[in-house]
Amino acid sequence: MKPRHRMPLVISCLATFLLLAYTTIVTVAIPAVAEGLHTDFAALQWVVDVYTLALAALLVVAGAVGDVMGRRRVFVGGFVLFTLSSLACGLAPDVVALTVFRGAQGVGGAAMFATTLPLIRASYSGREQQRAFAVWGAVAGLAAAVGNVSGGLLAEALGWRSIFLLAVVPGALGVGLAVRFLARDPERDARRVDIAGAVLLGVGLAALVVAALLFGEHGAGPGPSVAALVACACGVGFVVCERRAPDPLVDLALFRHPRFLAVVAVAFGYYFAAFGPLTVLSSWFQDAAGLGAVRTALLLSVQPVVFFAVSALCGAALQRAPLWLPLGVGTALCAVGCLSFLLLGLVYGPAALVPSLVLTGVGAGMVSPVLASAAMRDADPSRAGVASAVANTARQVGLAVGVAVCGGLFVGLADPGRAAYTRTLGEVAAVAASVGLATAALAVVLLRRQRVRARAAEAGAAVLAEAAGPLSAGSARTAGSAGSAGGTGGAASSEFGGATGTEEMDRTDGMERTDGMDGTDGVDGTNGMDGTE
Repeated sequence: MKPRHRMPLVISCLATFLLLAYTTIVTVAIPAVAEGLHTDFAALQWVVDVYTLALAALLVVAGAVGDVMGRRRVFVGGFVLFTLSSLACGLAPDVVALTVFRGAQGVGGAAMFATTLPLIRASYSGREQQRAFAVWGAVAGLAAAVGNVSGGLLAEALGWRSIFLLAVVPGALGVGLAVRFLARDPERDARRVDIAGAVLLGVGLAALVVAALLFGEHGAGPGPSVAALVACACGVGFVVCERRAPDPLVDLALFRHPRFLAVVAVAFGYYFAAFGPLTVLSSWFQDAAGLGAVRTALLLSVQPVVFFAVSALCGAALQRAPLWLPLGVGTALCAVGCLSFLLLGLVYGPAALVPSLVLTGVGAGMVSPVLASAAMRDADPSRAGVASAVANTARQVGLAVGVAVCGGLFVGLADPGRAAYTRTLGEVAAVAASVGLATAALAVVLLRRQRVRARAAEAGAAVLAEAAGPLSAGSARTAGSAGSAGGTGGAASSEFGGATGTEEMDRTDGMERTDGMDGTDGVDGTNGMDGTE
């Protein structure tokens, strides 16, 4: 691969690295930010949460806008907004300004995240595309590791403002490279962005994430309940709106594909199981085990380091494996990793939780390189941005709900002693493992159903081909006999024979075209083409 040909992958990975690193980079540095801005931890919680909120609520909307207006344009605009917002965060005079700029950073991150995968898909094909997606998945895992560790280290060494200011230079570099090397967007059809659908989906997802965050902070109560009701109402309204819209924001027909449903379920489940309990583990390491922020961050980084290693070493091979293997087995490993929290009852110490971090890292490293390409297989190329954004939104919602539910189990922990911590971590393990195992099983069932459909389509095509063979041969013999006759009758027979032959050819060709249609169908045919099912 020539250096210039690598540039779309380099630019996409740089953008993904930045936007994912900044989902976690602030968490460990919260005490330093609170001291610098003279505020409390409750106010700063929204500095962390508003980024996740914007990312989850706007991913699908940004993907749809990219499909209509051009992915390069949306990507570059998002990169510019992310970079300028990072600069503004580093110069923020108070916590209100920091929260607003952090939200703008999340909006830019959503625009980048929604368009990176379609840009990779459009830039590469075949084995190159598989390797590109594997590299992207490995970089995504590495970003989480750097985010966890660098936030605490930078805040301690250079001050909390350096966390944001250090994103400005790579951000500006990424914008320059994107403008220089990304191909210009092709002409698009005259579609419009579904404004009503965008508003309903954005508000609904925002309300869902807010409900999860409020539940995680305060437990059950009127706040989470109202937010959940708003999310449900917007969800129902969105489905009704999309059914009637001439140019829907999301093609609901995607959800009739078993493979796409499996991808969305796994995206939610593996993020819930692998990353939802991390805040609880961080709390246990610092409060129960007495570790400092930096040592806690380094210990938690075992998971993303393993994630990166598995994605980098096995990502290309997993792209060629049957889809149930990385999605089903990988998510199940995340669930088994959660169950290993129970080792704390046998060996009470930080070492007891290391197997959990390793297993969830392996499982997530299996899923991540494959999920992106699988999400776009059943989508029309013109709507690939929306398909990938739906999968990435499911990941972000899984993370938000996982953090909220697992953290909510710690709300009101009256006696934070060894017995209470062990019991509560057991409850977290049970919940997270149940979600992981349920989504893994659902994915395997859905993917097997798709495989059965593909085999039925192949069998039907074979029967049609066998039936067409004798008919074509019979027609040829009839035409040959007619052609040997002389005189007017021979001419008439020849004309008849020619007509019959043409008719049979049309029938056979029609059968072959029907088979061809089955071979390219979004549900069944892509199995045969890519061989992953």
